[in-house]
Amino acid sequence: MQGLINRGNFADFNDNLEIMWSKVYDQFEKVAGQLYNESSTDVDTGSISSLDSVSVAKKKREGADFAFLNLTQNYKKAWNTYEVGGEMKITWNMRRYAKYDEINRALNGMAESVVRRMEMDKTHRFTFATSTSYVDLDGDTVTTTVGDGLALLSTVHTMPGTATTFRNRIANNPILSKGGLEAAEKLFATQMIDTNGQLVFYKPDAIITTNDPTSVNIARQYLGSSADPEAAHAGVLNPYSGKYRLISLDFLSTTSAGAYDSAKANMWFLACLSRKDAYCKVGQAPQLIPPTENDGKEFETMDWKYATFGSFALVITDARWIVGSLGDASA
Repeated sequence: MQGLINRGNFADFNDNLEIMWSKVYDQFEKVAGQLYNESSTDVDTGSISSLDSVSVAKKKREGADFAFLNLTQNYKKAWNTYEVGGEMKITWNMRRYAKYDEINRALNGMAESVVRRMEMDKTHRFTFATSTSYVDLDGDTVTTTVGDGLALLSTVHTMPGTATTFRNRIANNPILSKGGLEAAEKLFATQMIDTNGQLVFYKPDAIITTNDPTSVNIARQYLGSSADPEAAHAGVLNPYSGKYRLISLDFLSTTSAGAYDSAKANMWFLACLSRKDAYCKVGQAPQLIPPTENDGKEFETMDWKYATFGSFALVITDARWIVGSLGDASA
């Protein structure tokens, strides 16, 4: 883009901005999306549920009918889309004097604003995993319960069809360590049940941490070392080498307004992403809305208005795919 920006090159100017906007949006690292099953939706509300089948077959007695195996309805969770966005103005002064650096900075910020909000909201479902709700930066109450009405991390999760409960909150909330990982793995081995009260065995495949350097480096040490990082002598193999992938969430240790929260710096999770039950329903993928010849140009100020917009819903139905710790050693 060179020279004076005016009505004569208005269409080309908008085309260039849309290309730049898409490039910045595409390059933004969307880490939290790995924790969600994402799909588009043409409706603004709906629900998600699942069926649990019988995990162990029954004996077939000679001459007797097969045992009847029931499919049990698991919990259902409703979702509702909401909209996020914002606008900016490219002033006459910026156009008249071709202030492309200012225009680029403004556009880059717009391109990141919606995807940053999506990243933050997706992450905060895990930041506030021990709460049933939180108040977001707009002052709205966000419900974070899963299908059984409890917080994502709980010691008494329930399943329909059985009185047996299970826990996915690691006892005593240890920091990320060998002992903490073994405690997390034991929950996957001993706690996850189906609607018949029988154990199901989800195989965890990812460690999720904040962006705190200590937590990230500890995780990398475990996952990348050939020898046990805690061994007192050489030659002891590290059973965690290459066992899990590492996901570091920038917004995990933040307040609902996006400010740093040191109390959550050591928070971490162990997850089975192949069985994840978190969903993102996208009503409108983030887009740039440019002005037209008939709309978006202010006569009074001679400003051109641009907006960015997106619509989505978030919901977590089942807690059996993830276990976690606050990392604060609380009981």
